[in-house]
Amino acid sequence: MSENPEQNNVQETSEPSGKLAEIFARMNMSEIPAMAGNVQELISLTHSSRSAAYELAKVILKDYSLTNKVLQVVNSAYYSLGRPVNSISRAVTILGFDAVRDLATAIALFEDFIKSGVEKEGISKILTASFLSALQARDLAVEKNMQVAPEEAFICTLLHSLGKIIVCIHAPEFYSKIEELIKNGMSEDAASRKVLDDATYQTVGEEVAKFWNLSEKVITSMSTTPKKPSGPYDTDAYLQNLANFTNILVSSICNQSDLDPLMEKYGELMSLDKKEAVDMVFKCVEASEDISDSIRYGLSKLKIRSRIASVEREIKDPALAHKRKKKKKKDEKEAAQEKEAPITEEQDLEEPEEELNELPISKDKSVNDFIREITETLMGNFDLNNFYVHLLEGLYQGIGFDRVILAILSIQGKKVSLIGRFGLGDIDPTGISRFYHELDNKDHAITRSLKCCKDMAIRKNTPGAFKDEMMPIVKNRTVYLFPVCVGTQPIGLIYLDRKAGRPRLDRTNIKNVRLFRDFAVMAIRKMQSRQ
Repeated sequence: MSENPEQNNVQETSEPSGKLAEIFARMNMSEIPAMAGNVQELISLTHSSRSAAYELAKVILKDYSLTNKVLQVVNSAYYSLGRPVNSISRAVTILGFDAVRDLATAIALFEDFIKSGVEKEGISKILTASFLSALQARDLAVEKNMQVAPEEAFICTLLHSLGKIIVCIHAPEFYSKIEELIKNGMSEDAASRKVLDDATYQTVGEEVAKFWNLSEKVITSMSTTPKKPSGPYDTDAYLQNLANFTNILVSSICNQSDLDPLMEKYGELMSLDKKEAVDMVFKCVEASEDISDSIRYGLSKLKIRSRIASVEREIKDPALAHKRKKKKKKDEKEAAQEKEAPITEEQDLEEPEEELNELPISKDKSVNDFIREITETLMGNFDLNNFYVHLLEGLYQGIGFDRVILAILSIQGKKVSLIGRFGLGDIDPTGISRFYHELDNKDHAITRSLKCCKDMAIRKNTPGAFKDEMMPIVKNRTVYLFPVCVGTQPIGLIYLDRKAGRPRLDRTNIKNVRLFRDFAVMAIRKMQSRQ
């Protein structure tokens, strides 16, 4: 950070404050968690002296694993340097001090926290959201010419949710209770106060940051109610608002919350509209995919690509936002009344359906096995066709369908059609090649699913849902359509079906299918970046 070293020591004592001690005592913890030494050193480094690059390289080189991961990312397709970088000092020379310091800090912090956590998915989602927010804060500081140092914007925003991270890692049962209250409509501050006996995530984060001797700017940037800057040179206020705005933006997109109130509050201050804000998030998602395995895993769990696509569709067609809000209220009301809503007609899957017991499926590997294997495949070089086959195996065997087909859009002049490319289950190669659907009738389910990039479920034998030529394929089956879209542009469709008598997808399986679909999009984007 830019302060003098003396200013970083906001608390000299090694003893935690009384309030923090009480909070952690209720969490059955004997002592406050310690931050890894290399993370502390990275956060404290600033580009304030000639020896900064040397000091940065020395800190990174202390950790062999961190060194390898930084070099792996620097040599990834994202940076496209055109030549191999085989040393940290070389990376600093080419990319710059700030870029390497920020990258190393994020990797080290993530790996350290995830090793400590007992709930990998929860902590990965929080950390990934924090990293995306930090990238946006840094970009905004530069692009909007704010009087805020980009490296300060990154670190302060990265640690904005430190309290939530600590509670998730060391008191997961408390974290779960808070999240449940939030789902029921309570604000995060109110929920954390209720569970943590009048303390908040912000309180926990601030006290831990003091114990770790983090800078005053990091601590004040944890505020969830920052004051409006008094002028363009009110650096601290801009820093606090940047950290809060970008964290809420990512959270709102992932939770499918209405962005309008957020943009009304921060749009003018940040000099951007809703579309620019969503585009910024998308850019940061793309930039973060090659950072580390942990971030890639977190991105998949956040399902942020599909969430961004949904917001982009609503920006283009505001009626969709109204429809989603109306449907969400209806679903919440039905859930509260514990009513079942079986599929009786064609409907979309904008919100997960209620859980039903799944039929037992004979399989050698679980869906989590496939998810892990596909994630590892995406990290290296792969053949796209083989990747598609593996993806369909995960859907067919891991989740359980009678038939799975991946079809690709074909455009010939004015003629647009969907053609089967790969398939598994109750279909042979001839049947796959005969999977053909012209998109000439907007009333057909496949056409509407692709046009709006909307997931859909169609009950068995729904009149008029499919072209006559498709009836031999869909007869007596519940059909699920999951369009594959890059941004808002449809490029293909994952077709899935189950025979009559089998239960529809439960909530968890809908999420898993969407995750597999996100994997397909990630693979396509990665192949495009190599061309």
